Parts: sequence; structure tokens; C-alpha cells
Amino acid sequence: MKPQDIMIGDWVYVSKNFTQKYHKIRALSNDEDAVLRGIYINEYGVENFSVFSPNDTEPIPLTPEILEKNGFKWLLTDSKSITYCINKPTINASKNKESGEWLICVGPSGSTKKRFVEISCVKYVHELQHALRLCKVEKEIVL
Repeated sequence: MKPQDIMIGDWVYVSKNFTQKYHKIRALSNDEDAVLRGIYINEYGVENFSVFSPNDTEPIPLTPEILEKNGFKWLLTDSKSITYCINKPTINASKNKESGEWLICVGPSGSTKKRFVEISCVKYVHELQHALRLCKVEKEIVL
């Protein structure tokens, strides 16, 4: 991944030198020799600090399982998409079956479809995190 694609708080997959592969970014530099600092939870539930290169990272694909783990509930499936929803505020994530992208829409609690605002199309967890931050939605994503 490129350093400019990563923000503090993002989840990334680290491909080298760690038994735990999902790391949450805690600090970063945007120069050519960028170093990322993160944390991961070990098998005992203890936070450990990590240091790695952006070249050792990959984005984590957004999946229905990750959405469900974060409180999203299945809403509907049709021929073109599958939709998950969470309330307070209401956030819809609809996956286009053809492109594989998730359309993220936000509306006030109890919104009807007409009151949603389309925020972003995402494929990865860190992109969902960016879309939620853009809307000032304080939703901590867990993996």
C-alpha cells in the first residue's frame, strides 16, 4: 500500500514477520522511507506495538462477515446487490455483485431510502473507515 492511502486508525494486513496479520495504524510518515507504527492484539489479548514498511502491507477486503462483526445486519439481497444496515445513524452498505464494490450511504436514524446520502464506493476496510470519518460517524471497526 502507498503511505498516502493510509490514515492513523486504519486496519491493514501486514504480510511479513508477525504472527498476527491485522495491525491498526498508530503513527506514520509520508516520506519515501516511510515507516508505519501499529498495534496488534496477541493470542493473550494484550496489545503489542509493531513497526513495518508500507511495502509489507495490503488492504483488507471488506466482507459481509466484517460488517456483521461490527453490528451491521443483513437487510436484503436482489439480483444486483446485497445490502447490510446499521442504525444510529443509519448506514447502508450495498455490495454490487458485478463490480465487488460496496456503496456506502448515510442518513439520520430511521431514514427512508430517499433521505440517504451516497458517500463512497469501497472495497477495503480502510476505505470504509475513511468514509465513516468523512461523515463524522464515530464507529470503531473491529476485526
